[in-house]
Amino acid sequence: MIRDLNKAIEAKQPGRRGHLTRVIGLSALAALGCVGTANATIKTDIGVDYRATGFYVESESFATPATDPEITPQDNDNGFAHYLRVKADLKHEETGVEVHTRVELAGDRWSGDQRDYQTSSDNSFNADNRGDNVRLDLGFVQIPFQYGLLRVGRQEANWNNCFLVCDDRRDRALFLTKLGKVSAFIGYDRRQDNTGYLNEDNGDQIFPGFVAPLGESGWSLGFLYVHWLDNYNGDLVGPAGPRNTYVLSNTNIYSPYMQGSVGPVDISFGGNWLEGGNVNANQTAEGGDYFNDDAYSGYFRIGADVGMFELKAQYVATRDGGLMSTGFDTYSSLINSSPESTANPTSLYQMGRYLGREGFDESLYIASIGMNVTEKFAVRGALGFLDIEVPDSAAVNGETSDTSTVYDLQASYQLNEAVRTWATLGMLKENDVGILRGNSLIGGGTPNGGTFADDRVIAGSVNLGVQF
Repeated sequence: MIRDLNKAIEAKQPGRRGHLTRVIGLSALAALGCVGTANATIKTDIGVDYRATGFYVESESFATPATDPEITPQDNDNGFAHYLRVKADLKHEETGVEVHTRVELAGDRWSGDQRDYQTSSDNSFNADNRGDNVRLDLGFVQIPFQYGLLRVGRQEANWNNCFLVCDDRRDRALFLTKLGKVSAFIGYDRRQDNTGYLNEDNGDQIFPGFVAPLGESGWSLGFLYVHWLDNYNGDLVGPAGPRNTYVLSNTNIYSPYMQGSVGPVDISFGGNWLEGGNVNANQTAEGGDYFNDDAYSGYFRIGADVGMFELKAQYVATRDGGLMSTGFDTYSSLINSSPESTANPTSLYQMGRYLGREGFDESLYIASIGMNVTEKFAVRGALGFLDIEVPDSAAVNGETSDTSTVYDLQASYQLNEAVRTWATLGMLKENDVGILRGNSLIGGGTPNGGTFADDRVIAGSVNLGVQF
């Protein structure tokens, strides 16, 4: 939920490497209309985050019969996408009050300059090349008190090494404090408010938690409890269609993790336990409802640097539809590794998306070897096995389980302090019961209902990133 928690509580501003930091005095700010007090000094931190990506996905399982006999069915998709985010953080030096902002000036799959989104009228200055609206990405105030900090507004959410939530955006009120060496917090989130007076479920949730060092060992323990408020109880699909509710209504989430090292070996492990949901999965034939019963997920990681090599291995699992974030790094560019607000176009299988359904289990065993060829150029290869099990009621052609081999190659080059390029290439072997879910950059879903029982899936990308 919180990034750099200890630094935040101490009211420091970490800032990204290379960000432009300035202290602007009264005269300059007066010219900008930014001065509210006669002796105010405001510190600003300006930053840019840009990414461009080209991608390709392919599998014979994607080919669908053409309705036009002159059109050959396609078994692949390719495209380009980019985003541009600009941040401006302001700090009132005398009081320590801060305003954090970031806007997304662009962020989509390129579809040509004639998007027809109706974002400008025929009487506008530019009616021929209509772009996207500017979107608020982050926007919150941070107010220091004697016993902690208060943050209110649109914030970024991360927790448990991205296992529960990763790079999400929340409208949030959050209080952070220090209890000795323990960093503690409590907050409130609201996920939607779309229909006044008639909204069945606003996605309200409260969440206390802490991060604590474990003695002088270098190990740390984090724990988060989340309760989704009891806004709805009943079937997901009613007589008039889907209800306006989250499947997490009334759910309790317990998300602990530990991390540290034993000699040269880094170790981290954690998990999510969900229970208490109210929403019934009455629209499907499979048994089990959404998080009504216990649902588990967990991970265990080890890693070590040996000379120019970086060795990593991990086990990741979900049980009875256990939940995990799409942004969790699985070491595979095809499985998860797609943060909530920064989609990865090659992410085609999402672990932890069976949403508390009884009998849906997944296991991933994967190892990777990275090599720093030079100070700027690095390569990484990964090999793993993804096992998927579904209940008898969800069997596909009589099959209830299958295992797919996972392959992945990545290379990156740090051109300079601000510019990085990288490429990925991954393969996921066919699976009799697995269902692909896709991501927003390839249209969300995949052909043939997401099945890849007939052929392996290949996906690759080339990327350019700029940060300063």
